[in-house]
Amino acid sequence: MLEISLLGPLEVRRDGDLVTVPGGKTSELLVRLALDAGLLVRTERLLDDLWGADAISTRRNTLQSKIAKLRRALGDPSVIGTGDGGYTLGVAPSQVDALTVLRETDTASRLLDEGDDRGAVDLCTTALAMFRGEPFQAASGDWIEPHTTQLEEARVALLETQLSARLRLGELGDVISQLEATVAIYPFRESFWELLITALYRAGRQADALATYQRVRNQLADQLGLDPGPQLQELEQQILAHAASLDVSARATDALDAPPGNLPSMTAELVGREAELAELSTLLASDRLVEIVGPGGVGKTAVGIAAGRRSMNDVGRDGVWLARLETTTTADEVFDTMIAAMGVTGGEPAMVERLRTSAAIVILDNCEHVIDAAAALAVRLLDSTSELRVLCTSQVPLGIDGEAVFELTPLAPADAADLFTLRASANRKTPRVSDDEEAVHELCRSLDGLPLAIELAAARTRTLSIEEIIRRLDDRFHVLSDPTSRRPERRRSLKSTIGWSYELLFPDDQRGLWALATFAGGAPLAAFESVLEALEVPATATIDVVGRLTARSLVIVDDEGASTPVRYRLLDSIRAFALDAMTDAGMSERAFDAHAAWFADAAGSSTEGVRSARQADHLAFARAERANIDAALAWSATHDPLRAVAIVNGFGWAWVVLGDSRGAQRIFTALDAADDAAPPVDRANALLLAGWIEASADRLELARNHIEEATELADAIADVDLRARCAYYLAYVESHGGNFHRALELTDRSSELYEGLDRPWDQAANWLFAARAAISAGDLDRSVEARDQVQRWLRNVDDPWLHVRRDAMLGELARLEHRFDDAVVHIGRAVETSRRLGFLQTEAYQSVSLGRAQCQAGDYEAGATTMELAIEKAEATGDVRLAALGRVHLGRVLRAMGDTERARTTLDAAVAWHRTAGGGEQAALGECLLAAMDAAEQVPDADQRLVEILDDARLRQDAPVEVFALDALARSATEAGNLARARELCETADQRMDAASHFISERDRVDAHAVRAVGGHAHHAD
Repeated sequence: MLEISLLGPLEVRRDGDLVTVPGGKTSELLVRLALDAGLLVRTERLLDDLWGADAISTRRNTLQSKIAKLRRALGDPSVIGTGDGGYTLGVAPSQVDALTVLRETDTASRLLDEGDDRGAVDLCTTALAMFRGEPFQAASGDWIEPHTTQLEEARVALLETQLSARLRLGELGDVISQLEATVAIYPFRESFWELLITALYRAGRQADALATYQRVRNQLADQLGLDPGPQLQELEQQILAHAASLDVSARATDALDAPPGNLPSMTAELVGREAELAELSTLLASDRLVEIVGPGGVGKTAVGIAAGRRSMNDVGRDGVWLARLETTTTADEVFDTMIAAMGVTGGEPAMVERLRTSAAIVILDNCEHVIDAAAALAVRLLDSTSELRVLCTSQVPLGIDGEAVFELTPLAPADAADLFTLRASANRKTPRVSDDEEAVHELCRSLDGLPLAIELAAARTRTLSIEEIIRRLDDRFHVLSDPTSRRPERRRSLKSTIGWSYELLFPDDQRGLWALATFAGGAPLAAFESVLEALEVPATATIDVVGRLTARSLVIVDDEGASTPVRYRLLDSIRAFALDAMTDAGMSERAFDAHAAWFADAAGSSTEGVRSARQADHLAFARAERANIDAALAWSATHDPLRAVAIVNGFGWAWVVLGDSRGAQRIFTALDAADDAAPPVDRANALLLAGWIEASADRLELARNHIEEATELADAIADVDLRARCAYYLAYVESHGGNFHRALELTDRSSELYEGLDRPWDQAANWLFAARAAISAGDLDRSVEARDQVQRWLRNVDDPWLHVRRDAMLGELARLEHRFDDAVVHIGRAVETSRRLGFLQTEAYQSVSLGRAQCQAGDYEAGATTMELAIEKAEATGDVRLAALGRVHLGRVLRAMGDTERARTTLDAAVAWHRTAGGGEQAALGECLLAAMDAAEQVPDADQRLVEILDDARLRQDAPVEVFALDALARSATEAGNLARARELCETADQRMDAASHFISERDRVDAHAVRAVGGHAHHAD
C-alpha cells in the first residue's frame, strides 16, 4: 500500500518502506495529484498549476516525461492512471495525510458538539501529530497557497477543538500553560483568548482572568484599533457576575486540588532539554540544594521553571515557588522578593514558619549579582525545614557546602536548529528545512547554540531571510535584538544579556575577557597570561582571573587529556562583546600587538622543534594555533611587516610537514607587506619554504620561480648554507617533475657546498632526495650510495618525519632490487608511523606506495584496497594531486585484475584532473593506460595517441609508459592481422621491462597477455 505524507518534507512509503522521489517538478507533480487522490486531474490543470498558463501548449512532453519518472520512482506504473485527458493517482484519500487531517478536523468538531470530549481530544492529538513541519514543502507557486491556507486553518481548528475538550475535561493546569503559548502565536484569534480566560477563572484565578481580558483588549486596541468581540465582552461580564454557566464542571474539580505555587505558564515550548530535565529531576530527588549555572542567554530560567513544573506532583500541597531576583540589589530586597513570591504576610518569620514543615521547592532565579544574599537566603530556607528543596539559577555557584552544581551548556546543533525552526515558524517566516537546513545549522553554529541568541535571530525572520541574518552577524548585537519584545530589557537583546554579566565583573576580570578576545579559537595559559600582562594585569593574577571567569561560565575550558595543553576560549558572542568593550577602552592595539608578539616568539623555536624528538608537540601547537597564527600574521602585516616575515619563516617548516597548502599564501602576505625591508637571507628563506609548499601541491613552475629567486639572493650575499639549501630544494621540485638526472646533479652540488658545514639535518634531507631521484631513475648504484649516506647522517638527527621518509626510501630501494616483500615491510612502517604522528598527507602518499608494493609482492586484492583507502585519505586532506596519482595506480591495478569498468572510471577521473591541472606525477601513465583501453575497444585515433605517448616516453626515458604503449600497439597490430609487427613491438616492450620491472609487474601487461593468447609472442620471463 502506498502512503503519502505532505505535512512536512515529502515522504512516500510503499508497504512501510521509504520510497525516494526525484525532487523538483517530479515531486511537485506528486503533491498535485495527491491532493486529488483517486480523482482525475486534467492535463491542462496540471500544466497551468505547475508551469503556468503559457505552458499548456508547450510543456505536454515535459509533463509526460515527469509522469514516467514518477511512475518509475513509485515502483508501479499502474499507480498513475491515464485517460479522459488527464491523470489519476490511484490511492485512497485516507492514504494521504493532508486529506486525512481535513477529514479528521470535521470529525473532531462533531465529537465535541456531541459531548464526546475524550474522543475529540484523542482524535485531535492524532491529527496534529501528522504535522511534521510546514505542509507541501515539495511544492511552490500560487497554486499551492489555497491548500496551504486550508491546512493551516485545519491545524488551528484542531488545536482549538483539542483545548476546548481538555478544558471541559478539567485539565486546567496543562491547558492554561498551552493556551498561554498559543495566544502568543495567534494573538488576534479571540477564541483562544476566550478559552484562556475561562480556564483561568475555573482554576480559581478570577483576577488573572480579568487581567488577561485587559491584556487582549489593550493588544487589539494598540495594534488593530479594535475592541474585543461580543463573545469576549460577554465573557468579561460573566466573570464579574460569577455566572453559573462558568462554574467548573464535576470533571474539573480535581484541578482545583492542584498543588499551589506561583510558576508562570510557559510562553514557549522548551526545545532540546529533555536530558537536562531528567538529570535535574534526579538531582532534586537526592539533593536539597541544586544550582543551574551557565552563561547568560543559555536558558537557565526556562530550564529551572520546567524542572520545577516537573516536580509539582512530588511536592503535594506545598507547591513550587519562584522568586525572580533580577531586579534586587540588597539582601533585604532578596528576602522581600521571596516573601512576596509566596504571598505571606508577617515578613520573614511568617515565611519561615510556613516552610517549617514544608516539602516545597523554592526556585531562586538570577542569583549572580546578589550571590552573597542569595546564598544567605538559601541557607536560611534550608535550615528552616528538613524537607524543603532549593533550586537556584546563576552564572556562578553560590559556594555553599553540599550544593549540587549542574552546568547548563548551549544546545546541541540539532536541537539548536529545531529551536530556530520552531520560533521562526511562530513568526510566520518558516524556513523550509529541505531548502534551508544547511543555512539554519550554519546560523546556529555562529550563535554558539545559545537559546536567547537563536530566539532573537528567529524573531528577525519577520523581515530578513536566514542568509541575510548570517551576512549581518558581523554586527550581531544590532541583529540579535527584538525591539518589539515585551520581555525584560536585558532579555530583549543579546548585548544587554552579556552586558549584565560583564558589569558584574572585577576590572581585572573584564580585562581578562579582553585578553582572551584577541585569540581566535582560544589560547593556552601562557599566551593568555602574556596578553593579560600587556593589559596591565599582573602575571601572578592570571590564574585567579581565569578561575573567576570560568566560575561565571564566561570562559570555556578545553581539557582533552594529559597529552594536550589546557586551552581557554570564549563563545563567539561573548568574544564579540569583549572586543567592542576593549575598543571602547582604547586598549585594542596594545592587546593585539602583545598577541602577535607572543606568537612571533613561539615561531622562533618552531623549526628547530619540528626537526627534533619533540616534533609531535611543535606540530600539535602549529595545528591547534593555526587561527591565532593567521591572526598574528594579519596584524603584523599591517603593523610590523618584519615580524610577519619572522612568523612565516618560523612556522613555515611546520606547514610543510603538516601538508598545509595555505602556507605559501601566508608567506607572500608577509613578503608583500615587508617589500624591500626584509633582509635578503630572511626573504630567501621564505621563498624556499613557499617553493617547497608549491611543489608539494604540484605547482612546479611557481616552485621553480620562488627557488630561483632565492638562489639569486643567496649568490648575491655569498651565503654557502643558503646556496646549498637552494640546490636540494630545487632537486625536490625537479624530482616532482620527473627530471631525476637533473635532481641528482643538484643534490651533488648541495653535498659539495655542505662540506665543512655542521648541518646534519640538511645533509640527511639532501641525501634522501638524492636517493629518491636515483631510485626513480633506476640507478641502483647511486641509490645504494645515497641510502648509505642517509643512514650515516640520520644517526645524528632525531626527526620522526625524516625517519618516515627514510623508511619509505628503503622500501622504494627494495622495489628497485625486486625485494618486494621487504618493500611492503619498510613502506608499511612508514605508513604506520605517519598515521601515529598525524602526518596525514605523508600517510596518504606512502599508502599509495604501499598498495603498489603489495601488488608487486603478489597480493593485488590487498594492494587495490590499500590504494582505495589512500585516495580517501588524500581527499580528506584536500590533496587532490595525490588523489589523482593514486587513481592512476589504482586504475592500472584494477585493469590487471580484470575489472575493466572500474578501471576506466578511475582512470577517467585521474586523467581529467591532470589535464585540468596541466600535468602531474604519473600523468603520462594515466594517459597511456586510457589510450590503451580505447585502442582495445577500437576507438578511433587511439593508436595515434599511443604513438605520440610512446615518442614522449622515449624522450623522457619513462620505461613503464613505454612498455604499456608498446603492448597496446602490439595488441592493435594483432587484431589487424599483422602478427610480425605485433611480435616486434612485444619484444621491444620485453626489453624495456628490465628498466620498468621495479615499477610494474608482468601481470599489469594486460595487452601483452592478449597478444600472447593468439600466439603473437612468447611469454616474457620476469
